[in-house]
Amino acid sequence: MMDKKDFNARQAKLGEVLVRIGVIDAAQLETALKQADNDQKNLGQVLVAMGFATEDQILKAVGMRMGIPYFLTFEGMLEPDAAKLVPEAMARRCLAVPVFKSEDSITVGMVNPVDIEAIDEIARQTGLRVQPVMTTLANLFKSFSEAYGALPAAAAAPAGAAGKDAPSPTEEKGVIEMVELFLQDAQSRGASDVHVEPEEKSVRVRFRVDGMMQEAKTFQKELESSLIARIKIMAKIDITETRLPQDGHMRFQYGGHAVDVRVSTLPTVHGEKVVLRLLDSSKGIKKLAALGLGEKVLASFESAIRAPNGMVLVTGPTGSGKTTTLYAAISALNKPELNIVTLEDPVEYRLEHVNQVEIFARIGLTFATGLRSILRQDPNIILVGEIRDRETAEIAVQAAITGHLVFSTLHTNDAASTIHRLTNMNAEPFLLAAALRGIMAQRLLRTLCAKCRRPHPLTKAERESLGALAAGVEGSMEAVGCSDCFGTGYYGRLAIHEWLPITRAVREHILKGSSTDDFLDAARREGMKTLQESALEHAAAGRTSLEEVFRMTREVAA
Repeated sequence: MMDKKDFNARQAKLGEVLVRIGVIDAAQLETALKQADNDQKNLGQVLVAMGFATEDQILKAVGMRMGIPYFLTFEGMLEPDAAKLVPEAMARRCLAVPVFKSEDSITVGMVNPVDIEAIDEIARQTGLRVQPVMTTLANLFKSFSEAYGALPAAAAAPAGAAGKDAPSPTEEKGVIEMVELFLQDAQSRGASDVHVEPEEKSVRVRFRVDGMMQEAKTFQKELESSLIARIKIMAKIDITETRLPQDGHMRFQYGGHAVDVRVSTLPTVHGEKVVLRLLDSSKGIKKLAALGLGEKVLASFESAIRAPNGMVLVTGPTGSGKTTTLYAAISALNKPELNIVTLEDPVEYRLEHVNQVEIFARIGLTFATGLRSILRQDPNIILVGEIRDRETAEIAVQAAITGHLVFSTLHTNDAASTIHRLTNMNAEPFLLAAALRGIMAQRLLRTLCAKCRRPHPLTKAERESLGALAAGVEGSMEAVGCSDCFGTGYYGRLAIHEWLPITRAVREHILKGSSTDDFLDAARREGMKTLQESALEHAAAGRTSLEEVFRMTREVAA
């Protein structure tokens, strides 16, 4: 250990500086360094996440290393003359607040004082040498308001942009409140995702509601840096990295409970796009009886998932509710005498008394390698988030025929084509026949708004498309749109299912290598309803529209 008088912060590593100034001790540093290496994150992020240091303490230490002064507040330091030299839009875009001016320089507060592009832009604007000092993002936003006064309404895009009235940042009290408000708005509409999308001249915010994208808000381009930075700070994402995709996690309060948010950034030609996936744990995990399977299908499905071993698969595109179905199955089986392990990408909801593992491909923890490790953990039931490749398929099938109950998903259009997808991954037919217990294909249909739906007589084109099935949907309804459903005509979603139990007849077709049509014919002879038939039952009952039925099932019926 070097003597205090010999210590040079500018030549030391961040961890050494934090130990020297008494923020952390050597044991905490060692623990954090190992975690940072495992998670592929920077040391500062890990120290804050582990509670060993605060953001202020990290920034202070970074400032010491860089030889740049650090300020927790600029109270009493902000000079109006300095603010006049840098337009507010430029200051917010550069995330740099003018503090004071001297004869040949201007001091600016920055979260990232090595942002050379921002420093050069302010230098060109002012004709002065820029002297950066460090501060927190919270103090930066606070200082913007103090330096420039209330944010003018002109900072937001004109009303009606992109078909929606844009909010006034004056009324919303700055960027922090703006982010909070559109998250609250998204949750109130039942959105699953929020998309913040930089464009050439504006920033568009859209919500995914009931599987469809909806325009929500539009902001002027000048607010882009502040909006993205605020979200990245909340999600503990490195705000200085804008060239690479990043992932993070945050939460906010809504209606007295916490909503978890998975955050993903993606560099585009117009800036960083951010997608926020809202995961409301207060809704809880669905019970099997609440999945809408129907009495006979539910009984058959329960029989399959309660087998002592074998494989049950759920198929469908992204956003079709596969995870909801599998979580319901796991919850129904979750008992103290069973060891249940899941392998997910990512873990969306925490399940009590279930060992959940999140894959991390960058360090080699893939579905295949994770599944091999799980098999050494004495599991009874295994949930594999997705079978994506030959290796995972082979291990999963072997696990299913050696005493384990395996649940997983695939991206296939229907239940019958799943068998061919697995054989294309080189799964042996005789092993598949022994392993499979059942395959569930599913989709989510938007349900009609009860306030504005209206009767819809079948058109000639619809009758021709439906053929013999048309007789069952004479009393269908259609979407209209009102204030209750935000003009879409729909509110909420319901699931449709296609359950293919692996009976003796289906097993024989697997062994013979039959075509998908042969599988389908065998299953229908034993009473299986297709996705389209299931959807048409809901249309006949007035729960959804024929338009929605065709949108979601035309491909699988073709």
